[in-house]
Amino acid sequence: MLDWKLRIALAALGLGFVAQAQAADFSVPTSVVGLSEAGATVADGGPVSSFGDNPADMVFFPGTRMGLDIIASKPSYTFDAAGGSSVSPSSKLNILPNLFVTHRFDSLPLAVGLGITEPYRINTTWPAGSFPGAANAPVKTDLQLIDVNSGVAYLLLPNLSIGVGVDYYQSISATFDTTQRAASGTGGGVGGNIGLFYTTETWNAGLSYRSQANISAGGGTITLPSRAQAGVRYRFTPALATELDVDWTDWSSAKLPNTPSLGWKSALAYRLGLSYHLNQDLELRGGLAHESNPATSSSYEARVPAAASNIVALGAGVELGNWHWDLGASYALSGSTTVNTVNNAGGLDGTYKASAFSFGAALSRHF
Repeated sequence: MLDWKLRIALAALGLGFVAQAQAADFSVPTSVVGLSEAGATVADGGPVSSFGDNPADMVFFPGTRMGLDIIASKPSYTFDAAGGSSVSPSSKLNILPNLFVTHRFDSLPLAVGLGITEPYRINTTWPAGSFPGAANAPVKTDLQLIDVNSGVAYLLLPNLSIGVGVDYYQSISATFDTTQRAASGTGGGVGGNIGLFYTTETWNAGLSYRSQANISAGGGTITLPSRAQAGVRYRFTPALATELDVDWTDWSSAKLPNTPSLGWKSALAYRLGLSYHLNQDLELRGGLAHESNPATSSSYEARVPAAASNIVALGAGVELGNWHWDLGASYALSGSTTVNTVNNAGGLDGTYKASAFSFGAALSRHF
């Protein structure tokens, strides 16, 4: 009876590791707990929002869980041109609501879940004349995507589960205007995800993979990158836990309308999260992360200014009766990327810097 279950588990593990072997940006956080721990939650399993990172963990929690996470993110960009001028595009405060629901069946080692999230967001408008030497300079980029993620998880062994899901992406807005062409339009596309989750009294391990997805929108095709995450969470005591995650994102396949390719490379991120229960009603969290730069000096996309980022995060969880509240904030300080093309052929030469401040609140309940 256990033999075929082990085979399924090994096959899923193989898929995850192959994805890594074959293998900052415009992705945004979808979980307040994840925001609080700098994204180190693929092996957590505790909050209902962890379904968005790893669909396998929900089978370990009986009953029905629901959560609403609202995150506000404000990016900031600066371009110092090679000629000496300095400009900054306008960028709105992005409000990102995310909903999660999971249910574990009483009589079956099975759970189902649904997540409605906004995992990608771009909003930049460059002032007129920002790139005077560019033949086709960016003007306005506005991308807002919703991911409707439905999944199922099965308990293979008492402490090992597998989960699979389908991601349906729908663009709410998709505008990609340049000095030569205006492009806009909405559309949808489909992707998939798979995860494994292993837990004991002292440690958890999580592995997940989310596939590439193509969306017809904005007068062309948007290609979202594939992503693999692996993490280990260790509990030093019942109150103190830490998690180390490594993410790989294949930005080399990413694409936006009005350009053949972003020309980016795949990128790694290293995340360290920490949680401490002061008592049964109050939990403190923190995290640090480093996200490598997917862009290069020879292939830089000014519509989505990218640079390596160092992230610091803080947060807290509060239990109030049947309700659980989470608060979190993070600050991403990016390094600079210097673009130096031959003879300034692209008109985009200079130094780009980026930063982002994000904060959020979440409310969840277990029925």
